[in-house]
Amino acid sequence: MKSSFHERNRRGCTQRPAPYPPLIAPRHVPQHARLEIVHINAVYSAIMEPLTPRQRQVLDFVERCCSETGSPPTLDEISGHFSFKSSNSARQHLRLIERKGYLRLRPGRARGIRLTPTCAPLQPVPLVPLVGRIAAGDPIAATQDIEAMIPIPGEIWRGDHLFALRVRGDSMTGVGIFDGDIAVVNAQPVAENGTIAAVVIGEDVTLKRFFRSDQGILLRAANDDHSDLAFDPHDSDNIRIAGVLVGTLRTF
Repeated sequence: MKSSFHERNRRGCTQRPAPYPPLIAPRHVPQHARLEIVHINAVYSAIMEPLTPRQRQVLDFVERCCSETGSPPTLDEISGHFSFKSSNSARQHLRLIERKGYLRLRPGRARGIRLTPTCAPLQPVPLVPLVGRIAAGDPIAATQDIEAMIPIPGEIWRGDHLFALRVRGDSMTGVGIFDGDIAVVNAQPVAENGTIAAVVIGEDVTLKRFFRSDQGILLRAANDDHSDLAFDPHDSDNIRIAGVLVGTLRTF
């Protein structure tokens, strides 16, 4: 016998299921940032109300009917199962369950109940520190201050030591990186030739395509209006890689 959607995901539910994934703060985050994350999670968890015991029984019956027969029950079937005095009692329960987001009702249909995936297991949304600005143009002063903690979509979550920098300048527009974007970087000391890297030059930092050879280091821009930055082997000791770009975020 196949289990219903809600039954398959029952273990992922809590008494008050959160409609949004919880935000997870990495270690060594300032206390004010942790308090803000706790507040956000509290707001999220309060958005969806828990079901009463009777509402849970009604929802379980609807799920079981969908699983066993392939169709939701009618109001009369719900009323008969729970010995309600009339179908209006069943309708009232369903409306309250709908109001809490667990199902949707389709007026005018005898079997107009549609379940919603509110109890699906939710994956935490990791946060990474936004630690300042990075130049997509002339190098700018590096900073270690954490401005905020930002959530990162799973599709660009590649790396074990991620941090984020706000892009300033237009030297990398040729590869789709624009002024104001958030560059997500995996902290690592090496980069393959041709990768886009956050490069520290003395006390400044810049975002460029990185190349190393016997002739030195070349930081190539992706905009014809900007010159490449070239360093001979003697100057290379003053240059280090802060990390490699894994993705960008953009706000509108």
